[in-house]
Amino acid sequence: MSSEVRLIDAIPPSKRTKPMEILALGFSRTGTMSLKRALEKLGYNVYHMEECVTRWQEKHLHLFEEATRAKLLGEGKLWTGAELDKVLQNYTAIEDIPCLHFVHELIEHYPKAKVILTTRDIDSWQASVEKSIFAIVNMRILPFMSAIDPFLWRPYRFLLTSSVDKWTGGDLSNSEALRRTYIDHYANVRSKIPPERLLNFHPKDGWVPLCNFLGKHVPENEPFPRVNDATSTVNLHYFIVALRLWHIGRKYIAMGMVVFIAFYLTNWNRS
Repeated sequence: MSSEVRLIDAIPPSKRTKPMEILALGFSRTGTMSLKRALEKLGYNVYHMEECVTRWQEKHLHLFEEATRAKLLGEGKLWTGAELDKVLQNYTAIEDIPCLHFVHELIEHYPKAKVILTTRDIDSWQASVEKSIFAIVNMRILPFMSAIDPFLWRPYRFLLTSSVDKWTGGDLSNSEALRRTYIDHYANVRSKIPPERLLNFHPKDGWVPLCNFLGKHVPENEPFPRVNDATSTVNLHYFIVALRLWHIGRKYIAMGMVVFIAFYLTNWNRS
């Protein structure tokens, strides 16, 4: 019997009160954030990488690091669909990495969920990935941030770099591998889902095909969301770096002041 202790084992079984309705399994940089905003407008609670990061204090980054290490690197016991649902139990839709690594588990565990594949011209997609995700992974400050910030940046950096390594075979210059991964992913999902449960969707298509597929009314006088361009994505990550540096630095300064005062008082008492 394995003595392995996993973070997911400490979480009680899921008590889901609403069904998982949507598996949005399109690749990152295909309009997933725009779709997230649209689905939220339609009343869905969506789990996206954004949600994983903002819930870092609840250990979502560490949990998905554990799941991803097992899935992509063979480190530890694989998570089941039921274990994924422990983390996802409060959500009615999922998108993007890290969930994107668990297509088989998600489709199997949520057999009634509708599947949306956000699509994008492959050349445009490749350019966007290189300008955003690759640029973030290559930020020179990330190794330093990983070393000083084990709570947010270390697991987040792992999730990004492990994803990129999977897509490129560990070589960011291997555009052929990147494009093949994209093509194979979409072919794999389409082969698993019957046509009546599948929507191939480009954000430029707008509300009508999405709402028709989901059985929702089209929002009136509401333009379809357009968010998260490559430049804004990179700039947001630099902002998060600055914010965490300020937060962590403030703690070290406070600790330094305590040490200085203690040292000063000790020597003052001896004088």
